Amino acid sequence: MDTKRIFETVDMINHENLDLRTITMGISLLDCIDQDSDVACQKNLR
Repeated sequence: MDTKRIFETVDMINHENLDLRTITMGISLLDCIDQDSDVACQKNLR
């Protein structure tokens, strides 16, 4: 891992008050979106 990227991450945590999990997980929930909540829940189970 590049040292510069590590320091950028530490800087984001300190200056933006970010939770470390928001930086490391990188989960996209766009596939779960639906107008119908029941359909959205079913998409999550696949």
